Amino acid sequence: MRDFKERKIPKNSTELVLLNQDNCSFYENHGFIALTFKKGEETKEYVRVFLHRCFPFQELFEYIAVLDDEYGEIGIIKDINIFKEDTKKLLVNELERKYYEPQIETILSVKERYGFSYWVVTTVDGRKVNFTMQDTFRNIIRVGDNKAILLDVDGNRFVINDIEKLPKKSRKKIELYL
Repeated sequence: MRDFKERKIPKNSTELVLLNQDNCSFYENHGFIALTFKKGEETKEYVRVFLHRCFPFQELFEYIAVLDDEYGEIGIIKDINIFKEDTKKLLVNELERKYYEPQIETILSVKERYGFSYWVVTTVDGRKVNFTMQDTFRNIIRVGDNKAILLDVDGNRFVINDIEKLPKKSRKKIELYL
């Protein structure tokens, strides 16, 4: 994936284009999301577009940037609920695929060694997962009072939806870092 700094800036970067049912149509194209976009009398076809959450921790299905294959911004979806059910499902599936975040149910162990912490957790779907974090204090992001997002060295995100609902032994293991 390209570096964020390489994004193509629109010629008129102050123009905000809101995408809705009236000016665009999303569809699947060989496993990718494609878009037909109407601006005035002009219609443009994008054979592949990318979805990017503008506020990835707070607004999961609102304020979604739609980017072309060169990562230039086409427009913003203010809320995916404005689309029909089939389009909404397509957009939700793509966002959940891109922003896959296993939800931690229990923390089995945390061990620190040479600036790294090694975590063994179970997820709500029953899987046992091992991951490594560097600079653990900076890579646990608190969202609200009880939610936390853990970022591992590979860029994966793990979510604890409610720290207070973790088993007591698990809470003790993470409280050190909060």
